[in-house]
Amino acid sequence: MDKDKIRSHSKIIDDYIEGKSKIKGEHPEDVMVALDTFFHAGKMLMDNPEIDQMPSEYLSNLLKVLNKYPQYQELLIDLLQILKKHKK
Repeated sequence: MDKDKIRSHSKIIDDYIEGKSKIKGEHPEDVMVALDTFFHAGKMLMDNPEIDQMPSEYLSNLLKVLNKYPQYQELLIDLLQILKKHKK
């Protein structure tokens, strides 16, 4: 990933963690918890560059929660396509 994208993603994560931005709209509580946990895991990666990938349970939990709700199917498919593209 190029440095501009990394900076952009880092700013989004920092702004969320610091409360400068939030997830808009009404969402089920378990979706909010899964997203919040995912953002905090992203922050953990930013703060600990020696960790080269997110522990799989964070992403797995997010995907499972999104899969429970039809309104998140498009997002779920997008995330799965990203994962497939970057599969090691």
